[in-house]
Amino acid sequence: MPLPWESKSDQTKNNMTQTEYSRKSRLLIGLVNDITALGGNQFDLDIPCLAFIGNQSAGKSSVVEGATGIAVPRDSGTCTKCPMRCTMTRSSKPQWSCQITLQFAYDSQQRPLVPPKSVHFQTLRNPKDVEIWLKRAQAAILSPEKKPEEFHTMSSNEIKALHSSMLPFSLNTIEILVSDPEGTDLCFVDLPGIIHHHPTEPAMVPFVKDLVARHIQKKNTLIVVTIPMPDEIDNQEAFRIASQVDPRGLRTIGVGTKPDMVGAGSLSLLKTWKSILEGDKWTLKHGYYCVKMPDDRERSKNHTKREWEKIEADFFDKTDPWKTISDRTRFGMRNFVENTSKLLVALIERNLPIIKRTVDDLLESEKKKLKQLPPKLEVDSPLSTILQRVLAFCRALHGSVLGDLDKGFIQRNQKKYGDFKFEVQGTAPKLEASWRSLESAQDTIYLNDISATIASHLTWELPNYIPFDATKEFILQCVQHWDAPMRQCFDAIHHNTHVHIGGLISMPEHFGRFSELDAFVREIVEEELEFCQDQASIMLKKIFDMENGVPLYTANLAVYHQERDKWLHSVNASHKAAWNDQLKVMADIHAYFQVSSARFIDYTVLCIEQEWHYKLVGRLQERLIEKIPTLSREQLEAMLKEDPEISARRDNLTQRIEQLTKIRTRLLDYEKEIARNPWVTELQKEEETEDDASGNSSDSSSA
Repeated sequence: MPLPWESKSDQTKNNMTQTEYSRKSRLLIGLVNDITALGGNQFDLDIPCLAFIGNQSAGKSSVVEGATGIAVPRDSGTCTKCPMRCTMTRSSKPQWSCQITLQFAYDSQQRPLVPPKSVHFQTLRNPKDVEIWLKRAQAAILSPEKKPEEFHTMSSNEIKALHSSMLPFSLNTIEILVSDPEGTDLCFVDLPGIIHHHPTEPAMVPFVKDLVARHIQKKNTLIVVTIPMPDEIDNQEAFRIASQVDPRGLRTIGVGTKPDMVGAGSLSLLKTWKSILEGDKWTLKHGYYCVKMPDDRERSKNHTKREWEKIEADFFDKTDPWKTISDRTRFGMRNFVENTSKLLVALIERNLPIIKRTVDDLLESEKKKLKQLPPKLEVDSPLSTILQRVLAFCRALHGSVLGDLDKGFIQRNQKKYGDFKFEVQGTAPKLEASWRSLESAQDTIYLNDISATIASHLTWELPNYIPFDATKEFILQCVQHWDAPMRQCFDAIHHNTHVHIGGLISMPEHFGRFSELDAFVREIVEEELEFCQDQASIMLKKIFDMENGVPLYTANLAVYHQERDKWLHSVNASHKAAWNDQLKVMADIHAYFQVSSARFIDYTVLCIEQEWHYKLVGRLQERLIEKIPTLSREQLEAMLKEDPEISARRDNLTQRIEQLTKIRTRLLDYEKEIARNPWVTELQKEEETEDDASGNSSDSSSA
């Protein structure tokens, strides 16, 4: 309404500003509604919104009615049993309308649905029809196993009769879009009233509190707490929950309800509420509002919106102590709605760049994850497809054994071969060209040990003859220790091979994408591993037995004589004359150990590579190519069914990318709309200038 001192040009400018602001508000609120409907909350986008919370019977439903101009269900018990997202837009058309949509973001087990499902429920032209249709919509939300259209013709009594078969509460949302020529642009979510007990399901008490806390915990959610003024704020569980997520009161807005029920004699309570509304107690950044909504008797008189605004204003202007409070913007539903609308619109505008950046980052991240998954397989010939994968697997295994494709596999095995060589060489006899004493080491061979062994093997030999059995006894004492390192080495190589083959099988380009094919191949692989292990073990035992028995032989005489002479030359010359025979035996033991241990090490490694690795590769390819063509087409097709987990991950990522792409497109559409309407930019600049001025003013006053 124009002010008396305003000129016609000022009035025209103000009207234009209001119209432009309303258009911008509709754009922004429509944008966040669309982002929410596209599943923005499932991506943890901090979408600015208003959330109405309150204890049961705190007057929250009346505040919702006052804000929207529609009647909400008022049955006994908890009125709101699921979140209700309300959007009001000031319509340029004279016709009032209300569109009701069911937003299913969770399944019957309250698990997220990707993507969320949106179901148009009804479009209404008469505000009096809204209450019954909201009852029907809520019944549909609480009965996910039924089709929503089954509730279109139900009466209130028919809905009540179904209460026992419905969910007590739901995380899914009723979306209400009200287009009102006299309305204010505003968007909020009305949450179920906080209860302290439930007659049949006690678990619903914490469920509702968790539902409320979940909706208000994000930093861009303005929390509207309805507080019945006849009660103390200390008793309000809703206010306590809001304080937990917003301890400094930066985004909480208090709304006092039922002021007419505070008796004139309740002086202390009236004084407390006066101090609260004046900002002296229980301070919040955005302060408190006080509203008086019609009771059942007043509601039956069917006052128009403007008539009720005047009744409400008269009450606050004529009633103590409210009439004495100087800030009149804190009273009445109209002031509350218009001021919170401005707060919300400003919050949305500030956060749009952050939301867009977040969407871009999420979209890039999800696309990277999708690229890491194998593409969906299109199969014409299952036999050909499987055989191609078998050949690729066998080539990879052969390349690993040769060291062409996976040098790490060879390097791990060579480390085990190095450990084996070290352990065998560690069994070399310790020869000491001196006499054993009481302090001598037990694992060392001394001259008198050689003499005693020679003597134990003498029979009818000629004088100065040294029995060969004496030398052989000492040599075989060393050789018998080679069996354990050999087995340990093969066990380690077997383990490396088993793990490596398992990794090759699991690779997506081989069999890892297909659980049945993977299991089929592993079964054949396990059989061949066992067979080749047995065969290689037999060959390794033969190698050990050849060294651990007769004859003791080497054709590598050059190395043998070299090692023998080297050892003899290392012995003190003073011992040689007296102990010549014993020293020769020691030299023979040393020389033969060097030759035979090197031979044993070489043959063991070559046997493992040939009898284990190379034969395994050949047999695996042969068995797989032999076995697979014998299967029926149905069996082959079943084997190419993708692992459900991989398929589910791909579908989930694809759906998320589609959702994020739609959200990003919607954000870009808004930017295009802004670019087409320069008045929005100009209006934004004016608001920023006003914000800077008010900020400087508040800084000066606080200083």
